[in-house]
Amino acid sequence: MYDKRIGKYFQNIEQSKAIDYSKFLSLLPEQLREEVKEKATINFLSKGSVIVEICCEQLLEKLRSLAIEPSTRIDATLLGDSHKVNTSTSYLLAYHQSSVDVHPDTIISSKNETHLKFQPKKRLVIVENAELFFARGTLFAQMNKAFSLSLSFDNTDLVFGAGNQISNKHNYTFINQYDSILCFFDYDFGGLKIYKAMRNMVGSKAKFLEPNSDNLNEFFIKRPKTQEQYTKALEAANNLGLSKLYSLFESKKSFMEQEALLAL
Repeated sequence: MYDKRIGKYFQNIEQSKAIDYSKFLSLLPEQLREEVKEKATINFLSKGSVIVEICCEQLLEKLRSLAIEPSTRIDATLLGDSHKVNTSTSYLLAYHQSSVDVHPDTIISSKNETHLKFQPKKRLVIVENAELFFARGTLFAQMNKAFSLSLSFDNTDLVFGAGNQISNKHNYTFINQYDSILCFFDYDFGGLKIYKAMRNMVGSKAKFLEPNSDNLNEFFIKRPKTQEQYTKALEAANNLGLSKLYSLFESKKSFMEQEALLAL
């Protein structure tokens, strides 16, 4: 059961550095947790901070094995959790100038190659939600109205981000070929997390479409589930330099789901 967090704790244990012992134990499989409790020597420094000494080489090896990242999805499956490793292939759905009906094209990407059947434009729009993606006939008109843009399939391709799927590292080659990448995601913490992942992937090419007037203000009506979620959204907007969105979060105390654009 690979867990990269265990690896960090194990590294500190080997270096005789203090760790949060209870947190470390909570990450371990139950049987191994009991073995650590039985065989480890604990030196308490302060509340929640201890130095752990393990002399049993067999136990060390068991812990070490949990810190080794599986190299393939198959290896991860055999260790009990395939989701610890990305799939070897990623796919995206796209509409473009040559799309003739409701069926989108598929972009297939892996570590070494990307396959697509159309010639990309210089600009890409990514939407997080299927409702917007399949409303392609009116989507660009609504985005032009909301953000004072001039989008059309003559100059822009449209991709369905499918939440975090868009930030799969295998998609880098396809996405990075665009000069401009416009991200229209939910105005909430989840949407900002995806945008941050896009910025980490392609840098300043990725631009988050903030409201540039008050025409979307009425749609900020989705209440955060928790105060923590709201606080994190404020912090993310501030850290990403999205001042207009930050102000809206502050004044409305609410989020906006991207489907609301279709009601504009």
